[in-house]
Amino acid sequence: MHKNFFKKAGAALMAAAMAVNGAVITTAVNAADDVKYEFENAVFTGTVAADDDADASGGKVAFMKEDGTISVSVDAAESGMYDITIYAKGEGGSKIQNLGVNGVDQGQISISEEGYNPITMTVKLEKGENDVTISKSWGWTKFDYMTVKSATLPEIKATQTDCCDIKATAETRSLMAYLASVYGNGIISGQQEIYNYGPHDFEHEFEYLNDLTGHYPAIRGFDFLNSANILYGSEDGTVDRMIDWAKNKNGIVTASWHITVPKKMEGYKVGNRVEYNDATYRPDETDFVTSNVLVEGSVEREFYLKSLENIAPQLLKLQEEGVPVIWRPLHEAEGGGGETGGWFWWAKDGSAAYKEIWKLTYDVLVNEYGCHNLIWEWNSYNYEYSQDWYPGDEYVDIIGYDKYNCTDWSTGSAVVKHNDSAISSTFYGIMNKYDSKKMVAMAENDSFSTVDNLTSEKAGWLYFCTWYDGGSDDTNFLSNANFNTKEDTIAMYQSDYCITLDELPADLYTKNIAPIDPALTTTKPTTTAQTTVTRAATEADPNKDYGKVVFDKTKKNYKITLPKAAEEFYINVELPDGVTYANGGLGVSVPLDGEYYWVNIQWEAKQSGAVKVNVFDNFLNCSLGTEVVEDEALIEKIKAQLGKSKEYEGQIWYASKGETALTDTSGVKIIDAYIMDGSSTTVTTSPVPSESPTGSVEVTLLGDANCDGKLSIADSTAILQSLGNPDKYGLSAQGAANADCCDPGDGVLPSDALAIQKIDAKILSALPDITAEK
Repeated sequence: MHKNFFKKAGAALMAAAMAVNGAVITTAVNAADDVKYEFENAVFTGTVAADDDADASGGKVAFMKEDGTISVSVDAAESGMYDITIYAKGEGGSKIQNLGVNGVDQGQISISEEGYNPITMTVKLEKGENDVTISKSWGWTKFDYMTVKSATLPEIKATQTDCCDIKATAETRSLMAYLASVYGNGIISGQQEIYNYGPHDFEHEFEYLNDLTGHYPAIRGFDFLNSANILYGSEDGTVDRMIDWAKNKNGIVTASWHITVPKKMEGYKVGNRVEYNDATYRPDETDFVTSNVLVEGSVEREFYLKSLENIAPQLLKLQEEGVPVIWRPLHEAEGGGGETGGWFWWAKDGSAAYKEIWKLTYDVLVNEYGCHNLIWEWNSYNYEYSQDWYPGDEYVDIIGYDKYNCTDWSTGSAVVKHNDSAISSTFYGIMNKYDSKKMVAMAENDSFSTVDNLTSEKAGWLYFCTWYDGGSDDTNFLSNANFNTKEDTIAMYQSDYCITLDELPADLYTKNIAPIDPALTTTKPTTTAQTTVTRAATEADPNKDYGKVVFDKTKKNYKITLPKAAEEFYINVELPDGVTYANGGLGVSVPLDGEYYWVNIQWEAKQSGAVKVNVFDNFLNCSLGTEVVEDEALIEKIKAQLGKSKEYEGQIWYASKGETALTDTSGVKIIDAYIMDGSSTTVTTSPVPSESPTGSVEVTLLGDANCDGKLSIADSTAILQSLGNPDKYGLSAQGAANADCCDPGDGVLPSDALAIQKIDAKILSALPDITAEK
């Protein structure tokens, strides 16, 4: 029975603390900006020591090797939010370390390998002396210096709050609108239920909260591990409990899916029963080839499609009952960071394959089965390469972060220490990574912070969802005081800043929401209109104007969706007057044998007009992250898959032959691309707009960022330094024009530095580097 006698307090204070434009209730921050601290003067423990480095500020660094800490005392003039910017580089690869302030973990620092690049963490400092400590997670990092200045906090507001599914149900759009109204103004409480056959029943966590605080959480977390498992699953009433929570209790439901695969694929046939001990979701326990999910005819693809077929009726039952779901499949993909840090099988083959599996999941559930009651939530981290895993705005509604920072694994064993930080640096970091487009939530957590920390740091997490009690001190996330004390739990659930079940609006699912305007959704380009042309494709007519879909240096690569697979097709190229040569490619990603290949199908144009491209005869292919493929048998397999692709990406590299040829791509246009098969075809081209960073400056040598007339690893360093500290290391106009060597036209980015590193490592044979994903 609900205990209404528990009174919530402090509404005015909480609301004021989360006022717009970053206002926080503290004494005015008046500390001097950009106070510099050299790390070689810090206090060290473990294997950390001062080391000489001519490239570092002051010629010295603090070099963290196998273990240890680096501590700096920072004197803050007033209590408030501060930007701590750390200049560091990883040794032997990118690294991740931990940042603490006054003994409380503030999240992880993701550090690049090249150059002393800046990493900014926004944290709360108290008036007076504060201990800022970097502790070893991965080790092997050189720390140059850090700066501290008062922070200007951004307004917490997402710019994309319509459902990415333009056919989303009225109930789903109503819930999405409510979430948007809360974002930045409060936090919605949530609790994950225990798994079937766990150490206690499904209601344990919820009755614990109600008995302790007088309130139930607004969000209940579910998992389809059992009910949607084609290996060993069984009906455990998951869908019925979801319907009850939403319809009878007016609550919000969210669901993850710990989908398991057989540990051994040899002899496995889809439909076979596999016992619990012979199934797993861990990548190191299975020979399931993740990228084969994308390969027609593979057992992995058959398995995954069968799994989607199995879960779809359960989602549709919820849809029929008017129950929307904050849907979180394929979660925590990046894991510990980078391309090899994944904790689940769906991330085993890296970010490129993962994104395509996410898109496949979306396409099958939404477009094939008609599941329009899903709010798609994707997990991000705040690492250097986290954005590489992002499926795209048109496939994501909410970005979630899974917080487990009360447990320290740096010594090799779990040490649990209470940590009620709001991890505001992580919240701001994720918000900035995705340009404040999507709402950011704490999709899973151990501790849920405190109201005081959340409001004073303006860490505007949309909701939290505490994981269940697992039955031991180090897994009882809700009730163990090392994670959440009873005092903190009562204070959170009884505060007006925290929204509980009884405070959800009566019209949560019935608010009159206008249908989504397809013209405003992220599934269409927002600044360049999509163009569709239809023609009788019996002959190439280079003089006919097919809508003039322009591709040039300012437009980046654009995808060309062909109506069916083809062995050959045509592109129409327009060259400026007097130009006699241009070259480029049509690119496509090809999944095969556990790898993910990016194939550049080259073309050459010696005059304006139609250029015939045969996808079997003229291509350069390279495996992402490895050397160019030379295995003839593997090349033949790639060719066999190549003709099955329907979506290509138009490219222009540069024009370099002949006295009148161009030295870059300015003025060259790909007008369109189409199949020549004697029938009428429809071709859709979707330009991706991008600003040109180089104006009218022509490229003199692609990749030559430092303008020394040669291409070397020094150019990669120059790019990274310019990105980290443009005031000190900014590129010249010519250098910036040369530097844009990965996906020319998208500006100078870390990917350009990586492209030069690939050249140096002989992974790439020539620039530009055209990536498989846009």
